[in-house]
Amino acid sequence: GYQRRVHGIPDVYESTDFDFSGAMAFDKSQNYKTKSMLVLPMKNKDDDLVGVIQLINKQENSQTIDFTQEDELLIKAMASLATMIIENNQLVIDLEALLYGLIDSVNKALSEKSLYTQKHNDNVATLTNIIANGINNNKTIYGDVEYSDVEMEEIRLSAMLHDIGKVTTPVHIMDKATKLETIYDRLHTIKLRFDFDLPKKKKKKKKLCVDT
Repeated sequence: GYQRRVHGIPDVYESTDFDFSGAMAFDKSQNYKTKSMLVLPMKNKDDDLVGVIQLINKQENSQTIDFTQEDELLIKAMASLATMIIENNQLVIDLEALLYGLIDSVNKALSEKSLYTQKHNDNVATLTNIIANGINNNKTIYGDVEYSDVEMEEIRLSAMLHDIGKVTTPVHIMDKATKLETIYDRLHTIKLRFDFDLPKKKKKKKKLCVDT
């Protein structure tokens, strides 16, 4: 395989081109007899080696025979298909890693943006996972609900992304202590209004009592 070409060996015990001590040790430990072998590399579109296919002991009428050139052509086609599947799977894995890396970066940015919301997304994701697992394990009220592994992952991602809009939210809004707080604290304005209106109401009430 490391030579990146197909090798057909009629009998590994008679071959002097390669070291088959590993195969011989396996035969001895497993009471097996390796004879014919076909080995071919699995190469991607960039000619990088991604794996090796090894076939051992071709059988015909309960007899071990040599691999033919037709076998090589067939296995080459199968190797090409297998290589494509491996590459596609690796692409999916890389895309998932990219997505999770992006989500993690956004969550870290949100945590750094405001002290009030640090670790909020992580906590929501953890609690959401606990609740979803609890529903899965519940056999009473939610007995007919069971989330699959894919659905559990979707729930976790949704929880991690639920606050993503805050990336563009101004810092003075992120850091507000109450719903009424803005760039300056409007609670003080409301307090002043009460302080101003309350004496007037008391005075008016007193006047009404005198008139009566």
